[in-house]
Amino acid sequence: MKIPKISIIIPTYNMARFLPDCLGTLRRQNYQNLELIIVDGLSTDNISEIVEANRDIVDIFISEPDQGQGDAVTKGLRIATGDICHWHAADDIFMPNALDHVAEAFNRNPQIDLLISDGWAFDTHHIVRTGKCRWISYERSLFFKGRFQSDCAYWRREITHNALPLDIEKPLTVDEDFFLRLWNGRPHLWLSEPLGAFRMHGEQVSQTVDRSVVWMDRHQTRKRIFEEKSITDTDAAVARKRLFSEYILYDLILPRVTDMGDKFMRMVHRDLNRRRFHKWLMNEWIGGARNV
Repeated sequence: MKIPKISIIIPTYNMARFLPDCLGTLRRQNYQNLELIIVDGLSTDNISEIVEANRDIVDIFISEPDQGQGDAVTKGLRIATGDICHWHAADDIFMPNALDHVAEAFNRNPQIDLLISDGWAFDTHHIVRTGKCRWISYERSLFFKGRFQSDCAYWRREITHNALPLDIEKPLTVDEDFFLRLWNGRPHLWLSEPLGAFRMHGEQVSQTVDRSVVWMDRHQTRKRIFEEKSITDTDAAVARKRLFSEYILYDLILPRVTDMGDKFMRMVHRDLNRRRFHKWLMNEWIGGARNV
């Protein structure tokens, strides 16, 4: 099997508390064709020490003033040389064998440009399945505000230029804006195995900001994309009416049915208990990564 080169961009700013877990779970992938680019915005913590301790896997380290996450990711993507690209937050983690799953999927499906999966979100006490992307479509995502996690998305490098530079004005929706412009209706594939996990913690702006601000930014993001595509308000209204039944079925009903099925299976099979999985994630997967 061809081992495609995967370029991973990790933007950082005062993330020394979490970066070791991120790099540890990446190291545990044991992937043989990896390009790791860390772009730091002149952190005031000990990020540089962590990078130096991981120089065997860090290919490029940039540390200079920037204009936020979008600017940092743009810098990294512009110098990436891999066949496949990925943007990973410094406080998120890679799930076991994620890169092998990615390589195999792209090898088996040469027609696809984008690969996505559901994900996990966790803190020190809880873990929840997120994403529900199995039935996602570009049109419904565009007109009904669907989204997926950046830590669970990989794409072919040749389409990256279509989405650069990233938005630096709206940090709350920079990922959504980027992936909508990157995706743009190109062929994609959903993997059932979650590729990444999103860490929830109090330092995240998204955890403390008023949700109405997020929704307003999401609205403005789509308004700009509509303008770029010459989609009028009338066009959008017609599209939403045409897609409404699909949206109800694929984005609302089926994900909830899946949730109910998961809960039932966890009740029947004790080995699928969520608490046990969380304990394994924290103690064995992340904890073990700290000793690699």
